[in-house]
Amino acid sequence: MLRNRKLARHIADAGFAEIRRQLTYKTRWNGGRLILADRWYPSSKTCSGCGAVKTKLALSEREYQCESCGLVLDRDLNAAYNLAALAADATTAGSGPAAGRGADRKTPLAGLVALKRQPGTAPAGQTGTVSPQGGTANRVLTRAP
Repeated sequence: MLRNRKLARHIADAGFAEIRRQLTYKTRWNGGRLILADRWYPSSKTCSGCGAVKTKLALSEREYQCESCGLVLDRDLNAAYNLAALAADATTAGSGPAAGRGADRKTPLAGLVALKRQPGTAPAGQTGTVSPQGGTANRVLTRAP
């Protein structure tokens, strides 16, 4: 992509290594999983319908046409479908949708409401943390001089 004079400067400025580093950092931080396609993965050359791979595909061909099944699709959309399928294959089978940050269910809209504790409702022997009256301190009170 850097050979294209019109795109070279913009692509070099984008800093794809920095973007990848940020994605890796943020997915780890949020408890996610980053799936990377191989550098030479033929996402544009592979038919998203039947899986046939073209040997050559010029950059000027903006529409993907499969010779095997006859699928006609935008080249970038075809590549996106192939990358989505790659990510779906990489997930663990049978685990269901992964919840972020370890959550297993949504927080209810109406949260729990605190109830006022009525006197005399505590179990016997567990009325509080303070010992019975008079047993809190073994001090002798004296007057200050």
